[in-house]
Amino acid sequence: MLSSGTRIGPHRVESWVGEGSTGQSYRGQRTEGDRKKESFYLKLLPREISEQRGFEELFIQECQALEQVDGPGIWPLQKFGVMKWKHWVAYDWYPGKAISILDVSNSIHAQDIENEEFKYVHSLEDDLKYDSHAWKVDSLLNLMVTLHRAMYQAHNVGFVHGNLKPSNILITRAGNEKIEAWITEFGLYRLVTMPTKNKEQESTNDSSATTLEAQASQNRSADFRPQTQVWGEVPDESWDLHALGRVVQEILVKRERKEDFTEWKAWAAQAVSENPFQSAAHSMAALPGVGDISEYGVKLEDGSEISDEETERIRKKREQEWAFEEKTSNLRFRRNMTGLVGGLFLLVYLIKSIYLFFLPAPWTEYSLEGLLDSYQLAAGLWSGQSWGILPGAYDDEGDGGQDVVGNWETDNGLFRLDFRKFKMPEDDGESKKLWQFIGKGATSADNYYVWSDYLAYDRKRDALLLIKRTDGETTYKPGKEFERMPRLYPEGRFFDKSSGVKSAELVFERKGERGISWELFIGIGFLLSSSMYLRNLNKMILAGSDAF
Repeated sequence: MLSSGTRIGPHRVESWVGEGSTGQSYRGQRTEGDRKKESFYLKLLPREISEQRGFEELFIQECQALEQVDGPGIWPLQKFGVMKWKHWVAYDWYPGKAISILDVSNSIHAQDIENEEFKYVHSLEDDLKYDSHAWKVDSLLNLMVTLHRAMYQAHNVGFVHGNLKPSNILITRAGNEKIEAWITEFGLYRLVTMPTKNKEQESTNDSSATTLEAQASQNRSADFRPQTQVWGEVPDESWDLHALGRVVQEILVKRERKEDFTEWKAWAAQAVSENPFQSAAHSMAALPGVGDISEYGVKLEDGSEISDEETERIRKKREQEWAFEEKTSNLRFRRNMTGLVGGLFLLVYLIKSIYLFFLPAPWTEYSLEGLLDSYQLAAGLWSGQSWGILPGAYDDEGDGGQDVVGNWETDNGLFRLDFRKFKMPEDDGESKKLWQFIGKGATSADNYYVWSDYLAYDRKRDALLLIKRTDGETTYKPGKEFERMPRLYPEGRFFDKSSGVKSAELVFERKGERGISWELFIGIGFLLSSSMYLRNLNKMILAGSDAF
């Protein structure tokens, strides 16, 4: 038994269901693909069979063929795969119908109720145990028509169930007489018994089951096949037709309504007799009250046989379809992944472009043309670190700084850069001692020159404009005196008419060449790859539709 959470292909085991003659059953959840998080019925084939030489090839061939078995009354195979020794098949999960145990037959023993308020009816086996009193003539006819249509369809493509019994018939009631039913586990009997055919001594008895639960399931299977046939033998259509007759007999034995089922008893007796019906079509035509079976797409003249050539043709076609599906699935995966990666890179580029439209950071450097003076803003969304080789000669006292590190943040639409610089002492006396112990906490706030630079971002020029500098005592602004180069002057000089100082711009332009962003380049590249995969996929689908 596998524990909850164990992976089986693209599924994760949720709970144990049981063990039957064809393997262990689990409820699982799909973890990937279009049907992610949906529940599935998982069947894990017996390990002693899976480990036999050549079984994997046989398993894949049979499952590919089983995928073509579909139609009214058939619960189709959805997925199959191999993981080490684990050979598994997956069907859609059938939720069943909840019924109150207070309303069920008195024939249910107290130990079967287990103090539960509701039971879930999944199969005909469940229905006969908990709700057998509801069967009427019309509901029985409705059920058998559905099952016969399913068998007719399967037999016409060369498939025999071989293990039909009430537990393999999913059922629900859509009304008083309306029954919806589906046969499940088509082909599993063939899969678990075929490896024994090449052995000198075949395992042809029911003791082949490895657990008591599996043994009980095989014994139950024996009740619904001809008495002359045993587990492990190659089944034919007569097995399924016999099982349909036994299903009717089972329902008639367990029903509680007193109705006239004489005709049904006679039909069931012939179905399980030594002179049974020739085919599913003949069996269906003999159903009491069925009418014209051609209305259900069943024809007597078609028989139930199909030529070996036709079977091989269908098999090859299914193999081609499977290979085609695998190739298209691979292309879809590549298209989706390249498109996703390309979209993510373009999204990064878009976000970066929008951000840089409003703020020059992160990691942008601006320099004063012709000089070494520069600012660099780094990281942060609305704040971050700042570096500067700042104009030390822009103020009269030369108290600017070079190679300084600080922080930046936005302040009323401006970038405020806060710096501090150690005041270089004279290399003698007490000052020298102070300098020597700078790393030991011997300094204080008075030993640093602290100032703030305020800059505006000009989007058109992609440049920073130095608006002012403040040091707590004085405010400096960029200006020009006579024909000198622009520099910083104390704010008071601008009001001194004799000084000749006028306002000027100090423009720090963005460094580096403007070229295509690497995010944009990579994003476009991946999207082009995705479009190529899409083009190839469309070509393959078009060619495949013509071929099939």
